[in-house]
Amino acid sequence: NIHTFHAFCNEIIQDNLFLFEKNSLDPISELEQIQLLRQLTDSFPQKHPLKRYRSDAYFEVKNLRSLFSTMKREGYTPAFIETKIDEYLEKIRTSDEYKYKKNGPGYKKGEPMQAKLEEQAERMAKLRAAVNEFDRYQQLMRDKGRYDYDDMINWVIRAFRENENLLRRYQEKYQYILVDEYQDTSGTQNQVVELLINFWDNPNVFVVGDDDQSIYRFQG
Repeated sequence: NIHTFHAFCNEIIQDNLFLFEKNSLDPISELEQIQLLRQLTDSFPQKHPLKRYRSDAYFEVKNLRSLFSTMKREGYTPAFIETKIDEYLEKIRTSDEYKYKKNGPGYKKGEPMQAKLEEQAERMAKLRAAVNEFDRYQQLMRDKGRYDYDDMINWVIRAFRENENLLRRYQEKYQYILVDEYQDTSGTQNQVVELLINFWDNPNVFVVGDDDQSIYRFQG
């Protein structure tokens, strides 16, 4: 059998609809997605780090769409990203990159570049605020009866982890796996493969990829 990851996950869902909510949802269109993201930004309180006004009111829609898609593809939770933000901010506080290399007017060699640190802190505050809107966006989609194709992969991952019999059935069915264009697999796509092969100590899996053509990052 030859599948894209999305087609493979869709087959699993269609064969086991009682385990999934897809039978009560429809795929979201690009226009609907933008409308929901605008609805989300309209709901931001006045002092929200991403709140904008007038002609710039929906400036962050494109960024939110890209961020949420990346979170789904890579399996990043808001808590995971927040931890990475904290680690990054702690790291740059002691990094030589954010310290003056020589004496100057108003500062001495080795002192922190406060303006640059504050700039990074502001950027991370916006990122933190954005990732914390992820669950609300997902709820807006469910309320509207919609899902996107990245949701399908995450549903299958969750079902495999929560239902051992389901996982064992597909491990038995797919004992030989070849993944082409492996450099373009996302984190969640990689998790599907790992779940399918984790029953065996020496699984029959073969991957083909070229890190010079990577869309996401090379998984090798």
